[in-house]
Amino acid sequence: MKILFVYTDINVRGGAKSYQFGVGMLSAMLKRHGHETRLHYMYGRYRPELLKREVDSWHPDVIAFSAVSPQYPYLQRIFRDLAPFPAFTILGGHHATLAPECLEELRGLDSICIGEGVHPLLDLVEALKHGRAPDGIENLWIKKKDGAILRNPTRPFAENLDEMPFCDRELFDYQQIIATDFHTALFMFSRGCPYKCTFCSNHALRLKQSGPYVRFRSVESCLREIREVTNRYRVEALYFNDDCFTAQRHFVAQFCEAYRREFKFPFDINARPETLTDEMCRMLATAGCRRISIGIENGSEKFRREVLGRSQSNDCIAEGFANCRKHGIKTKSFNIVGFPLETPEIFQETIALNTRINPDSVIIGIFEPYPGTRLYEVCQTEHFMDTARSGDQFVGRTDTVLNMPLFPRRAILRAFRNFAFNVYKRHSLKKAVFLRIYYSRYGEFLVRMLGPVKDLLRRATMGV
Repeated sequence: MKILFVYTDINVRGGAKSYQFGVGMLSAMLKRHGHETRLHYMYGRYRPELLKREVDSWHPDVIAFSAVSPQYPYLQRIFRDLAPFPAFTILGGHHATLAPECLEELRGLDSICIGEGVHPLLDLVEALKHGRAPDGIENLWIKKKDGAILRNPTRPFAENLDEMPFCDRELFDYQQIIATDFHTALFMFSRGCPYKCTFCSNHALRLKQSGPYVRFRSVESCLREIREVTNRYRVEALYFNDDCFTAQRHFVAQFCEAYRREFKFPFDINARPETLTDEMCRMLATAGCRRISIGIENGSEKFRREVLGRSQSNDCIAEGFANCRKHGIKTKSFNIVGFPLETPEIFQETIALNTRINPDSVIIGIFEPYPGTRLYEVCQTEHFMDTARSGDQFVGRTDTVLNMPLFPRRAILRAFRNFAFNVYKRHSLKKAVFLRIYYSRYGEFLVRMLGPVKDLLRRATMGV
């Protein structure tokens, strides 16, 4: 059977192409069972004619779409422009799981996958291969010819991740992705996040299937994948892109001890500040950890606790950053502006906390309401959403679809553009000015123009 994956990455900020672990895992499992896969990566501008050309020339048996909620409007356009497709169509990913009504909305979509899709997609392809109706496959909702929808229950989360194949990187132009992302190869050694932030989809996804939500692979499995990737591709650094790499201390201890004996590549991770104890940072630094990306999100303890579902104190956050600095690990803070119920005064606390901590680099994004999350419900209840702003020119994480009287769009955009400058103006005017330009309305154009020297700019402003 021939399966064409369609992954949309349209009109997003930044010059790097992305690697989608979910698609890579699905493809690897299908290949393990003798099926043929291809990827149509819709990057940059919306060009449906290229997808049509590939479908017409390759004649896939199944077309598998994957989309997060910010990309869903483009998926709607694809189906309006190209459906019906000459193949069985299925949509997976976070949006299909948390907003399953999309199966009724999209004319020409045959099914959706609720939750993790590795085994359900394989079951679907095997059923179609042998001429069987896929009606009873767990995790799948099937649209029948008369419009009726079969809503099958979900199976438990897969517990033993070591049984899964390594992600299919050849499906993407992985060497090019490495080159455009500062020569860094990405890995993911776990599934799920132990925290329940109200703006993130994890707290909703964990309810869609039974069994343990947070799962880590064995250390030996992780090392085998690192060996395979670093032997095949030209790599200078690694990024372990788990939601929270430090969620399980025993895993970190075993991994760091084994990794430092075999590999010399510097690596980056994501972590929650309360996990970054002195001991944790010492283990990571000894193994070669170069930088840790740490979520602050908002600087107000009260707002984090009452609205975002994050209960750590500002002192706890500062201590985590200080422990990283003590052991020579660079830090990056993640921040969001434009949350529902946020005000300009509350956002000033985000600037103040980052100024106090002085991370080596900062990231700021504008809040996006994801269907199925608690903050999406708040946006609906408070009538904050102005979806008319979405469109071809809307770039996710750089604009807002909210209309809040106490924090209007103009103020949110101004806060977004000036955040990094305000954080660093007392510490490093060079970094402050560069980041003010980067986050300006012309920043995206300049990022692409300066692509050939972006490594030098990154080292000059971020230290890595």
